[in-house]
Amino acid sequence: MTIMKLRLGRIIALALLGSVIAGPAVAQNPYVILPNGQRVDGTDIRARSDGTIILTTTQGQVTYEKGRYQRAEAARPAEFDRALRLAQQRNYDEALTLLEQVIQNYRFLNWDNQARALSAQIQMSKGDAAGAVASFERLFQSAPDQKRDSAALWGYLNALLGAKQFDKLAPQLGEMIEKGSRADAARAQIMRGDLKLAQGQVEGAVMDYLRTAMLFESEKTLMPEALFKAADGLERMRDPRSRDLYRRVVEEFGGTPFAQRAQAKL
Repeated sequence: MTIMKLRLGRIIALALLGSVIAGPAVAQNPYVILPNGQRVDGTDIRARSDGTIILTTTQGQVTYEKGRYQRAEAARPAEFDRALRLAQQRNYDEALTLLEQVIQNYRFLNWDNQARALSAQIQMSKGDAAGAVASFERLFQSAPDQKRDSAALWGYLNALLGAKQFDKLAPQLGEMIEKGSRADAARAQIMRGDLKLAQGQVEGAVMDYLRTAMLFESEKTLMPEALFKAADGLERMRDPRSRDLYRRVVEEFGGTPFAQRAQAKL
């Protein structure tokens, strides 16, 4: 199993667990957030196909046309929580079917986007990276601001890598390396190495991993991965300096999963 898949597996497991813990807490009434930030609570809510929201309040029904509200949200769907439980049980296809129902029934009511995001996580968990890419792209089309969310963006980039959609992935990594925060630039540099490695460009991948280790040394949490992957690439190239890098990972980053893997190479 690749390092990427191991990391994704942990992320998905934590995401699913966290969602269940946060899930069926206190029932929430449906509401609308107005352009001025005011929240209007109701007892029932529905959306028309054009995005118009009809909120039932204690004073009667109020209609909000698209553009006259910031956000509308229905009460948490029971189908969403059932999908979470099914995903934890690895009944991925059944979970995805339920989430499609949520997407259709809660359009414009927030839970459609929550369901798209969870669908992408589940598809990655079942090994369907191309399906995850499609779900992320549906999410970003419906809610463009989600692409500014770090978890969603990196989930999408990982899915692109897993689906071998390199033509989409490469320019986004290049832009992130050039314009992103130091942490994001370092992660993007490592992922660009992963991209090159997946294309058989071992030497180019090693260069990207080593650049990360040299240029982003302050990003300590990323150093074990960058150095281990550089060592792995050098080993593939039958370069004896790989042992020096493996040894550095063990000595400087003991206790990390990469140090344990490096130790096995010595």
